Amino acid sequence: MKNFFSQYSYSMIKMFVNQIAISIFGFVLAMAAIAADKLILTVILGVFSVLFYLFLIYTTTWEIGAKDRIAVDVGKKPYRPHTGLLLSLIANIPNFIIAFLYAIAYPFMAEHRWAGNLNAALNLISAIMEGMYRGLISIITVPPSGDALYKFWWTYFLIIIPALITAWVAYFTGFKNFRMFAQYFNKKSNQDLKK
Repeated sequence: MKNFFSQYSYSMIKMFVNQIAISIFGFVLAMAAIAADKLILTVILGVFSVLFYLFLIYTTTWEIGAKDRIAVDVGKKPYRPHTGLLLSLIANIPNFIIAFLYAIAYPFMAEHRWAGNLNAALNLISAIMEGMYRGLISIITVPPSGDALYKFWWTYFLIIIPALITAWVAYFTGFKNFRMFAQYFNKKSNQDLKK
């Protein structure tokens, strides 16, 4: 495990820094759309923020998989298909901590002041660290209460899942040198196809 951290520490930090940057960006967009009271705009900006965040994870992890393929081919390291998932799990440790703290505070919020204070602090922290989801979880409601998703503790576990899946898939596709969007970005191959 020590070897894993020494090999991938830069990548994990990069994933975390990308998350903070897109989170602040997504939170600002969400708050602007919510303040304008435009539901469609909030949905569009919320989806854009999440997709952009997942795209950053995808490109970062794809590059790691592509580099690892070279090392595996020359025998420097063994093939570990779960590397992308493990990288994302480690990079998401702060998100897991937020989710666990929400789960601890949620049952006691009505009766205990500490739980309410913890919930308020977590709301602020999650807005900074998970702001790309804020637009969507603020407007999607859960029947029968009609409360927004951000009020439920389990939401903070759910929003981690897309990042984990994206990193897992991206590492695999990078390792196999499969480019999902190459046909759209590679002009030379598009021109060759037309000939």
